[in-house]
Amino acid sequence: MGRCRTTRRRCGEAIERAVDASMRWAGPPMFIFGVVLVLGIARETTSATCAELTRRERVTAAGVCETLVLMCAANAMFNHAMCAWTKPGTPRDARARIATERGLRELGVDDAEGGGMLRRSIEEGRYCDTCEVAKPDMCHHCSICKTCVLKMDHHCPWVMNCVGARNYRYFYNFLFYAVFGCVVASFGGALILFGDPGVLPTSEDTFRRVIFVTIMSTAVALSVGFLFAFHTYLALTGNTTIDYYNWNDFKAAMKARGMQPPGRHPFDQGVVKNWQETFDERGRFWYVAWALPRLRAHSGSGVYYEAYGSRML
Repeated sequence: MGRCRTTRRRCGEAIERAVDASMRWAGPPMFIFGVVLVLGIARETTSATCAELTRRERVTAAGVCETLVLMCAANAMFNHAMCAWTKPGTPRDARARIATERGLRELGVDDAEGGGMLRRSIEEGRYCDTCEVAKPDMCHHCSICKTCVLKMDHHCPWVMNCVGARNYRYFYNFLFYAVFGCVVASFGGALILFGDPGVLPTSEDTFRRVIFVTIMSTAVALSVGFLFAFHTYLALTGNTTIDYYNWNDFKAAMKARGMQPPGRHPFDQGVVKNWQETFDERGRFWYVAWALPRLRAHSGSGVYYEAYGSRML
């Protein structure tokens, strides 16, 4: 019986290592494919769809379509590159350590005397033996990047990086501009295919290109749109993909024991504060600034502890 258990454990570890290796190998080709797909849709939309709209004397529609598609493509590529380039944040970061120490001082907790944050983290299983560091809440170890990630959402092969506290803004905005640009491209193609049924295109080649880019942009808008909608919900509730499922499992376990689960996630501060904290925008025009390109990564610590409340330390 013991041998069977050991064999199953080793097989599971081997499968996990194989999956991690395949995710690392798949990263570069998926990154390149994402870039080619976005730029390809933008190119075909401007050179085929918008040109055909102009020929049909729909100059305003062609101008709006071309402007929005190029703007979305540029922003999508910027956020895609920044998400890949920006480190998501780890508990070893200076900002994270300073925030934890400040939180300890504010509560008057001396970790060296016991009952402190490190001891509680170890006792509650919030300690990473691989990285040898105490993990704050919503921090998880990525076996692909081989490090713990603050407020980890998931590892994304499309950007060859983990999505966490520091680069989540770029990941979300990449989805936003990719979906919005594809929706505009789809409407532009629909105007040609269904808006003027009696008007023939310039050539058969142009007609094929318009059909192709309309189908591609619609497919991307629908597939990525569901992911974008889910991440909009996560941003509004102050949650992450991993902790969303962990939280649902926790509530299901409480219900199975006949207990009433909490109504809100422990780090849910309300829609406005969740959005502002996720995108690191708290100024006067935060409701617009979150979508603007920005070189500076998230300035927050990325450290959350339920004992300190729902806000970031």
